[in-house]
Amino acid sequence: ECCKAFFRRNAPKGLDYFKCPYEEKCKMDVSNRRFCKRCRLRKCFEIGMRKEYILTEEEKMRKRQRIDDNRYGRMLDLEKKMSRSGVVSTTQVPPNRVLRTMEPEEEVIINEIVAAYRASLEIPIESKVPRDNANFSDLVNIAEVSVRRVVDMAKKLKAFKALSQTDQIALLKGGSIELLIIRSVISFDKEHNYFLDPFDKDSLAMTPDQLKMGIEKPALPQAAQDLKTTGLFDEHMKFVKSLAVDLKADETVLILLLMLSLFSPDRPNVQDKTYISAEQEKYALLLCRYLESKYPSPVARSIYPRLLMKLTDIRNLNEEHSQVLLKLNPEGIQPLMKEVMDMHLKKDGEDSDSSSVASP
Repeated sequence: ECCKAFFRRNAPKGLDYFKCPYEEKCKMDVSNRRFCKRCRLRKCFEIGMRKEYILTEEEKMRKRQRIDDNRYGRMLDLEKKMSRSGVVSTTQVPPNRVLRTMEPEEEVIINEIVAAYRASLEIPIESKVPRDNANFSDLVNIAEVSVRRVVDMAKKLKAFKALSQTDQIALLKGGSIELLIIRSVISFDKEHNYFLDPFDKDSLAMTPDQLKMGIEKPALPQAAQDLKTTGLFDEHMKFVKSLAVDLKADETVLILLLMLSLFSPDRPNVQDKTYISAEQEKYALLLCRYLESKYPSPVARSIYPRLLMKLTDIRNLNEEHSQVLLKLNPEGIQPLMKEVMDMHLKKDGEDSDSSSVASP
């Protein structure tokens, strides 16, 4: 097992990466193999070990998924045979015994994204807008802190930091509204029926009624009329409750959905689509594994596709939100909100600066 671990770590680097201080005449045995990595790696290649056989983390997850799927299929076949033969099992497996255990590397990734999200909540709210007397423009400005928290979270992730600055900006700007929609679900307190991030003061909470009143009291009457006729707010609340109440999505599930939305390879101006697509697939597999660690397989298999379908619903909501925001007068909107959503003044005739999103 030690040799396998050594090979997994060093084979991708190749022999040329290492140097032998003893003219490549090292004798490889248990006692001295640790003194020369080059000769040890050469010995691995000589006995038939191949770096092509080393699985990536995504491939490992897929392999485990196939093994679990086959095991689950065999269990179903056995149950069907027993049912046809009239044999009734006298022992039932408790629900918690059929849950799948998360792999250590999967837990590491989940811990990273959850920690990044929670750390982002420490960014203070500077808005002085009264929650019970806000108009539509005020609501957009109130959302600025959510944008700052999304940006802060993203910049704490290794996978995101590995991207070029161009792709970082493209993902954040292209997915800004969708990311805010998912964040609204995370911040929704279904017991008290209001929106509030955990570390914020209770006085900053906003109820659905307060939000609806603010939307119907706009800076531009036409914008509110459009919003009212499309029923966008009602659709938004329906979406929030479908995740928070109907599917009972917990914080981890919602943060994983946030990752799936963030790493969308089809955003405008994205360059490294292959890497971003691989990251999105990684988080999709991780969501599946997390559900299977929380629910029995049949339940997890039912919930998983319904959660993925919510990403389509988010896209539809994004389109409707965008149409309304286009009609909003940008004069009273905070710079970051104009930048992220490309709401710069038409008279400027210039591309919006991306310094705030791009800065560390």
